[in-house]
Amino acid sequence: MPSRLVPALALAAVLPLVLTGCSVADGLQHQTSGTAATPAALEQAWRTPASQPDWVPADSTDIRYIAATGGSADRSPASVRVTTASALPQGCTEIDRRSLDSFGESWAPKTFPDRVERCGNWAVMPVDGGWFGWTPLAPAEAAE
Repeated sequence: MPSRLVPALALAAVLPLVLTGCSVADGLQHQTSGTAATPAALEQAWRTPASQPDWVPADSTDIRYIAATGGSADRSPASVRVTTASALPQGCTEIDRRSLDSFGESWAPKTFPDRVERCGNWAVMPVDGGWFGWTPLAPAEAAE
């Protein structure tokens, strides 16, 4: 009888992850990842304490994201890449880059410039066809 419980318990543990759209790997690694067609869809999918990526231009498409699901908003890592021809919001300012993307996804840039835009709690850089941003900022970036 106990041997029949093991598969049932395993299914019970994995089923909530599958139903919420998270992969088993994401759940085990305490992160969430996915794609969104629009900024509104990204906002609906954003289930992480990491700062909301409010720098994403309104006409963005082909949005990819990955984020930690634990920690505080100013310390939880996240990365977002968007396709857009639009500029960043007015409140973004150019700073010296002192942090890097935490995840290294295949869609993340391979090289990073010395200067980036600071948009709230995010460092953002131009990439082919759009923008790539990550958080958290290094303490020196957050102070600028």
